[in-house]
Formats: sequence, C-alpha cells, structure tokens
Amino acid sequence: MTLIDDGDLIKGLGFVALYAAYLEEAIDECVGALFMGDQVQYDKIMRKPSSQKIEWIQDRLKSLMPLTKELGHFPGHLDVVVKLLEERNLVIHGRVYAVPGEGDVRYAGRKGIPTEVAKSSELYELANDLFRACDPLMAASMFAFQRLFHAKREIDNSST
Repeated sequence: MTLIDDGDLIKGLGFVALYAAYLEEAIDECVGALFMGDQVQYDKIMRKPSSQKIEWIQDRLKSLMPLTKELGHFPGHLDVVVKLLEERNLVIHGRVYAVPGEGDVRYAGRKGIPTEVAKSSELYELANDLFRACDPLMAASMFAFQRLFHAKREIDNSST
C-alpha cells in the first residue's frame, strides 16, 4: 500500500526507519535461502551490516551463474537496494531543525553533504521505495532461488 504524504516530517521519518527494517529482513531472508554452509559461518554473515550481506549475496549469485531468466535482473535490483539503504542512512543519521525564516532544515550526519530544506514528500517517497524494494527480495528468497537450485540439479543430473 502506497503511503500518502500528509506533510508530517517525523511520521515520514518513522516510515523510512520501519520500511528499511523490512528491507533488511528481506535481505536476511535472501542470505538464509542462499546459504550453503555451517552454522558458525552463517552466524558470522548475519552479524554483518546489510551492505556486506548484499555483497555476499552478489558473490553467491556469481558462483551460481548462469542465473535463471527469472533472476536475470536480480543483481541489478540489489544495486538499487544498496542505494536506497544509503539514502536511508543519510536521513536517519541526519538532523532536522526548525530554522526561523527557512522552515525545517535537514543537516547531514556526514561532512561534505549540504544542508537542505527537509521535505516530508521526500521521506514518504523514500519509504515507499524501500517498501517496494522488498518484494523482489522476498520473491527470490521464497521461490526463485529454489527454482535456480532445482535447475542446477537438473543440469548436473543430466550431465552425469
């Protein structure tokens, strides 16, 4: 369900945080679906930040090439997810102040990023983008990866 901007910066920020958490859960589901190893290694991967989990997923997919047609665009989607999480970090780690004569202003938590007017519309758009980014990850973890593994087994069985 698409969120509608109601002009509330703080509520928009809350949706960004919540929907980013859903996206991180979807990333974890992908790691779980692709993991083929011992519990100790799995636990190490799961303690890493989402960006490193995505790198792990990308590496795992490279080892499974060629991908099925269904997963052909999935590595590119992971690049989009990384960018969305970077945008989330800028918003979550930034600060919003009410500045007389300027309105609500967002100060970045990182050096070199300019101060800008804080807009609820941008927060709601980011929240919606984060939420939409979950679907391809969930579809992959629940279905597409299993079909990929099945296809690989079929190829292996037919070549023996």
